[in-house]
Amino acid sequence: MTLDDRLQAAPIGVIETSTDGRVVDANEAAATTLETTPESLHGTDIRDEFPKSAAGTLRATFDGDSVTARSFEEYYPRIDRWLSVDVHVGETILVYVRDRTERREDAERVERLERRLERVQDINGLVAAVLRRVIDASDRTAVGQTVCERLGGTDRYRFAWVGERDFPDDSLQTLAAAGDAPDLRDQIGDALEAEGTLPEQTALETGETQVVAAIAEDETVPRGVRRAAFGNGLQSCLAVPLAYRDTTYGVVSVYSGREDGFSDGERAGLETLGRVAGFAIRALRQEDLLVADTLTEVTIDVGDESVPLVRAAREAGCPIALEGAVPRGDGAVVCYLDTEQGGDDTGATAEGSDGMVSELEDMLADDEAVTDVRRIEDEGGPQLQATLVSETPVTTLVAWGATVTSAEYTADSGRLVAEAPPDGDVRRLVEAVDATAAETDLVSKAETPRTSDSPEAFRSDLDERLTDRQRTVLRTAHLSGYFASPRGSTSEEVAETLDIAGSTLLYHLRRAEQELVGAYFETDRESPPTDG
Repeated sequence: MTLDDRLQAAPIGVIETSTDGRVVDANEAAATTLETTPESLHGTDIRDEFPKSAAGTLRATFDGDSVTARSFEEYYPRIDRWLSVDVHVGETILVYVRDRTERREDAERVERLERRLERVQDINGLVAAVLRRVIDASDRTAVGQTVCERLGGTDRYRFAWVGERDFPDDSLQTLAAAGDAPDLRDQIGDALEAEGTLPEQTALETGETQVVAAIAEDETVPRGVRRAAFGNGLQSCLAVPLAYRDTTYGVVSVYSGREDGFSDGERAGLETLGRVAGFAIRALRQEDLLVADTLTEVTIDVGDESVPLVRAAREAGCPIALEGAVPRGDGAVVCYLDTEQGGDDTGATAEGSDGMVSELEDMLADDEAVTDVRRIEDEGGPQLQATLVSETPVTTLVAWGATVTSAEYTADSGRLVAEAPPDGDVRRLVEAVDATAAETDLVSKAETPRTSDSPEAFRSDLDERLTDRQRTVLRTAHLSGYFASPRGSTSEEVAETLDIAGSTLLYHLRRAEQELVGAYFETDRESPPTDG
């Protein structure tokens, strides 16, 4: 009996056999699936002509005294296909064959994606847990310990190391380490002292993530580090800068027990961790500045006509004084400018001063490096508010954690005065400013002691009570003339400057005022009251 017309035209493979496995007939679909022809199959033993699988299920089906009906799916190496086979026993024996390779590959692809998603979710969860603890860290050592303890020694990463940047000599010092490879920590420390080419050092120098897919095979890694990693079953490494804006404060490196053990998703998650940890370290460095016994005041000259405020002073024909600068939080810095303080205004009329401010306002509004230019009517005369959005000496100083206290700009140069972090490297600070302005010179550097009864000490105490947002809102409102009478700026204008809602501004402003008044009266309570 041969296959009828319906089975011959069926879209799936059909093979008819005798009870002893002899092929009686086969349709074209079966022959195509098995990479042969119906004529070649006819009269042969199906156990010989059918491709062999590792399990040999089809052969076992026909090897017994009788053929039993069964269904199975197996991989057949000779034709590199997954086949679904159904043996049907009736008046005749029919073997149905379907190519399941594409479906199987789709299933495997989905499984791989699910594993990758699970892996990304795991690393994101781990990073989120670390970030929560980093934000609450009390000092820089706590930041490093938090990162290491949560990353090192887990099922995902066998070892983690955090190094802090030593600004004076631009080197790395071990801040914390965790995991089951203590000798690797020692070898990293030795390599740092020997100035070896560690991935951690490269990450610090370039400010970019470094990946070592196979530590044992990478001869750029110091030999001692390679041997320690190999001895502890560590095969790959990822070193991520702890950076905020353009400044790198340290490096975190994690070591995996797998070769090329870091996916793109893991790298992205760990780089997010690096940015947040870098921000936390920078904030703690600024806190150190607030509570330090001494202040490092630096005066820097920049002789570059391309600096926006130098350019504006030249075009307006009048000196410009920067009365205050407030970082907005996105890299931009809001500046408050006066045209009268920078030069001799003897004999100048109010009308002349007003004209200079108006002219300067128009020039700054046309400058691509400046946005949100606005006139402020102050008790001492009109001022300008302008936001610097490009890389300038002012934005660079702020990014380094310095506080710009004042600046004066003339037609061909500018002089800036700033308070730098106490452990900062002034040389590198000047180099960073020089990258944005030619002919940068350090005019002076002075260590100023801070006494316990100084205004700085009071500000330091108040700074501990204010949040970053409250401090920014309060200072911006002050410099904008919000507290003057009549007001130089409305609450809506101050809110627009900070790109926040008016209700949000008023909320933070009231909380800041509450802390300010509270600090004053709490201090006043230390003295005995007097009757008036």
